[in-house]
Amino acid sequence: MVFPRGRSKRAEATEAEVVRLRERLEAIKVADASATRSTKGADESKLKSASSIRADVAEAELTKLRMQMQKKRTFWKFTCKIGWCSHEGECRSAFDDEIELLKQGLSAMGRELQQIEYFNAIRSEMERRIKKVAKEIQQKYAKASALDLVIVMDCTGSMDPWIREAKAAIFSIIHNIKKSHPRANIRVGFVAYRDFCDGENRIQTLELTSDVAAVKQFIASLEAIGGGDGPGDIPGGLEAALTMPFQAEAKRIVVIGDAPCHGSKFHDEDDNMTYRDQIERSPDICSQMRDMAARGIDFSFIEIEPNRTAKMVAILQEAFLDAESYDGFARDFQKLSLSKTGDISRFENVVASSASSSISASKQRTVLTTAKDVVGGTAGDGFVFMRRKQTPLEANEVFAPPDMKPISWRVLSYTRAIPAVRHSLHFRPGQHVDWKNLDLKHTHQDTTIRLSRSCFAMGAMRSAHALLDSNTEAHLVAKCYFGKAARVSSKSKHSLENDVKMQMVAKRLASEFSVSDNIDKGVDFIFTCWYEVKNPKEDGLSSSMAMFTAEPYIEGEYKKYNNNNGWIRDDGLDFSETAQAFSHFTWQRTFGELMVVDLQGVGGIFTDPQIHSKSGEFGYGNLSEVGMTAFFATHECNGVCSALGLKSLQSGKAKTKSMIKSKPVIKFKTRTSTNSKNNSDNHGAAALEKLSNKWMTCSCPLCGVITVVSHWNFVAAYHEGREIYCELCVVKCTRKIRTKCQICKQKFEYSPYWHSMKGMEPAVICVACEAKQ
Repeated sequence: MVFPRGRSKRAEATEAEVVRLRERLEAIKVADASATRSTKGADESKLKSASSIRADVAEAELTKLRMQMQKKRTFWKFTCKIGWCSHEGECRSAFDDEIELLKQGLSAMGRELQQIEYFNAIRSEMERRIKKVAKEIQQKYAKASALDLVIVMDCTGSMDPWIREAKAAIFSIIHNIKKSHPRANIRVGFVAYRDFCDGENRIQTLELTSDVAAVKQFIASLEAIGGGDGPGDIPGGLEAALTMPFQAEAKRIVVIGDAPCHGSKFHDEDDNMTYRDQIERSPDICSQMRDMAARGIDFSFIEIEPNRTAKMVAILQEAFLDAESYDGFARDFQKLSLSKTGDISRFENVVASSASSSISASKQRTVLTTAKDVVGGTAGDGFVFMRRKQTPLEANEVFAPPDMKPISWRVLSYTRAIPAVRHSLHFRPGQHVDWKNLDLKHTHQDTTIRLSRSCFAMGAMRSAHALLDSNTEAHLVAKCYFGKAARVSSKSKHSLENDVKMQMVAKRLASEFSVSDNIDKGVDFIFTCWYEVKNPKEDGLSSSMAMFTAEPYIEGEYKKYNNNNGWIRDDGLDFSETAQAFSHFTWQRTFGELMVVDLQGVGGIFTDPQIHSKSGEFGYGNLSEVGMTAFFATHECNGVCSALGLKSLQSGKAKTKSMIKSKPVIKFKTRTSTNSKNNSDNHGAAALEKLSNKWMTCSCPLCGVITVVSHWNFVAAYHEGREIYCELCVVKCTRKIRTKCQICKQKFEYSPYWHSMKGMEPAVICVACEAKQ
């Protein structure tokens, strides 16, 4: 038996190394706090940065592990004392473990500090860019805010109510546009068209003018007369409109009619052959559409009788979207329906919103091109994509949605079962995310689906179909590309995988955003996957329905909060401030690598995002640093940004009232002195009560179904490394199988459903052995 007489040199050197490492950790923490401290004011400086909070969490974990090591060291000392070891007083295991632990912590915090220093350089560069963009936009603002609007109206006998409505509404239309864009310089032109049988009254024109009273007087002089056969001379009206001297950056032509143009390919009605020569000599309306798009003129067609004009509008839209504008930016083609009884009263708002969206798009183009010039280089493939993508909706639009066909899930459940493969992407449990090099696990499961062939809604590029999955038993929406988009996307697994990847990255960031105690409204993204039908031809499916993305069906009104061009909704809509703060948060959380934009959804559940990334991933909508710069050039930090400690990148911006009223920081664990313990406990209890009273909606990470949870449970699950599932998935996960561990040979249980939905093979190793490995 050997008794240690004193402290060995090895032990003393080891403890000195521990002290030195601890001092370095403290120095890094001080540097971290200094590097991330806000300089915007006393209130903001009190808020801890995200990196400081993570450093605290890391230090808490280190403290916990050090206590475990201390117990281990005590045990080793005891074994030495009673002679159970032969280390001669140098029981190095406990000391070496602690040194290794501290070295790991030091390395992690060192990397954190490097990221912060790197991010500070990125932030400084972004602030410089925004300042320059703001200066240049000031010089271009007046031109970007100018609008030339030409209204082309069918003035045949059936249109008398619409002529009277146009006369009564013209002042309000201009007023509403200027309400949204106070500095807008607006000129209005008017074209009345009829038919070839109406002689000199076939076309009546008022040139573009800023005199609104003159426009009203001209409309008042019009009479609803003439109109021989069913179709009208729309090409003649467009020819008169296109010859007007358009000068503004924002340009739009709005056509209002209840009948199609002449030509058998545009309708199923009979043309009056008495005027065959005039019809044949008429301008080619498809060429007019291409000319309009090339000149950068937006187009709206207001349908009064869609059953008569739908065929023509579809042809016109295809011709319009085929053309490329002079500046490479896509122009807007809108099909608006005012066919229901009483819709005539909506004429004023529809025209005003349509025209207002042209000014917004003009401003977006100005911001984006200016940002591109300031950033330099290229913006990736995003600018190419914008030639194809439609202009985003205006904040106060009141356009009628596409015709919705009611969904009958009961009827769908009796349709033919179709074999398919369900693909999904996941972040691995406990995975550290490298935002520069994203690594998601691709999983797939065989399943059978029931898919409605007819869509219940249709957008610009995709149609929405009801879908049932036999495995998840969930009501889903299949989103199928159609037309030219189908030829690009539906045949490419990479394209659909990219859509799902954006959704899952956004969902991960939404969890980190919502876990903060300082926000009132948590957000989440719908869990999205994609399906591949095994034998589409045998199942009678078109090529566009052979592969598609799918997400849970959500009832409610979809709202758009921002887009990938820099447009931001600021009309005070619920969740609007939260959405803008979330985009800001994603950029800061990923140290400037990513930004999630194009936010839309129902309440706090978002879908179909676009991600700007420096790496160039995420498809044609990724405008990289140009898109990020455009966002910050139009984003003004709000109360949610302030609550999260996000720093404004714009100088000289006035703070809103909500930003001044900073919210208290709620913590789960606090270190308090004896004197302040009671007050702190009371404050903590009140804070926790407030937190437990907040609720949020989220999408189940297994099946995607929308569920409602308390914010308290969501935060607790996040900190414990758990996921929150819907009730059905919870039940299915409790159905476990008992098997033997291949390592320790002990019996353990696992959930086949959970492993299947995560795309994992059946478990063969118990949790304890897996942790050791």
